[in-house]
Amino acid sequence: MARKGKKRSIQVWGCDLEDGTKITNNDEGVVSVIVNGDHTVTVTDTNHIQRLVDGARWVSYVPRQN
Repeated sequence: MARKGKKRSIQVWGCDLEDGTKITNNDEGVVSVIVNGDHTVTVTDTNHIQRLVDGARWVSYVPRQN
């Protein structure tokens, strides 16, 4: 049975974007990567400021295994 309702955002190790590039938590100034249910990407920087990455749309991601 499929889930109904809004898809949740999840924190991941990194993600592949539609344009063929990647965003990972190892990138300069990036502390964490969050993929959103609407396929947008949010990153948290070293100053703990979250921002939506302009034009970034994820196609796959590497989930965190904590």
